Amino acid sequence: MDVIERFRQTIVNYEASPFPNYIPYTTHSDACGGLRQRILQELAALKPRTLATMHGSTFVGDGERALQDLAVVLREVLVNQITAT
Repeated sequence: MDVIERFRQTIVNYEASPFPNYIPYTTHSDACGGLRQRILQELAALKPRTLATMHGSTFVGDGERALQDLAVVLREVLVNQITAT
C-alpha cells in the first residue's frame, strides 16, 4: 500500500469515527485557487524528494507527485463527506 492510499484510508477512518472533520475542509478549499490547493501546488513545485510529517513516517520518492495526489485524495474524500451529509 503506497503512502497516498494509507493517507486515504486514515482519513476515511477518521470520518467514520467519533472524530469526523478532523481536517477542516469546505467546498471553498479548492475553488478558485483556494488556499489549501495553492499551498499544495507551491510545495509540489519544489519537487521534494523527501516529505516528513509531524506524526508519521518519512516518505522518500517523488514528493511532487505525492503532494499532487494528496490534493486529489483530500478533495475526493472530504468533499464527498460534505455532500453526503
